[in-house]
Amino acid sequence: MCTSAAFAADVAAPVKAVTPAEPAPFWDVSFGVTGTTDYVFRGISQTNGNPAIQGYAELMLFDWIYVGAWGSNVSFLGSGSAEVDVYGGLRHTWDKLTLDVGITGYLYPGSDADTDLNYWEVHFKPSYQVTDWLNLALHLYYTTDFAASSTDGTYLAGLAEIALPSFGPSNAIEWTVSGEFGYQWLDSSAWNATFFTPIIGVPYYVDVSGYSYWNVGTSFSYKAATLDLRYHGSDLDDDQCVIMVANAKSCGDRFLASLSFDVGFSDLK
Repeated sequence: MCTSAAFAADVAAPVKAVTPAEPAPFWDVSFGVTGTTDYVFRGISQTNGNPAIQGYAELMLFDWIYVGAWGSNVSFLGSGSAEVDVYGGLRHTWDKLTLDVGITGYLYPGSDADTDLNYWEVHFKPSYQVTDWLNLALHLYYTTDFAASSTDGTYLAGLAEIALPSFGPSNAIEWTVSGEFGYQWLDSSAWNATFFTPIIGVPYYVDVSGYSYWNVGTSFSYKAATLDLRYHGSDLDDDQCVIMVANAKSCGDRFLASLSFDVGFSDLK
């Protein structure tokens, strides 16, 4: 579901004249497409470990208001074959500080008639450009209807991105490393089940009141293209994964490779 800075080492460089930043356009539209080896959302594969094609379009107004839509193929119990996220909010940057507050609706067209998986989340995402090479961010999401379970869900994560020195012809290839560590709180009244041990059939109870999720990786960007190589992990075990998405193989540590192309109308001038 839907989502950069420079670790320039302390290299001596000529002092350049400071030029005023261009004013933000009254409006802009950005759009892009991504091909990825797996679609992982907070540690859980949404495509049963298979590749995904994703795309988005976003309208920005007054350098404050944004609305957009994002889509991907998915494959899990009752979901149909697609996820479409519609979102909007307020986002603005003051010097080194950026604040983003908004809401996202997760829609699953073609879901089973008796399975309503659509739900929503509100978010608050501040970020701060600590130095030219380090960006720190905090992501907070909340819903009273996590995965259409009519129960609360809160996700809190810390993120860091470090920009390494550019390289290639004219230093046109930008290189970053980044990571995220978060915790998903869940109301276990909706995320529990009784399992039975093999052979002897002794029942045992499992619930999911929350779990940790993390990822770490590196990205290489050249003009509109970005290659991202990332490792994802969580502390969900097989039984908890079955409770979440009815498939034990959808959780567990895994490596992803993604290739994205992003552009805005303002970039085409």
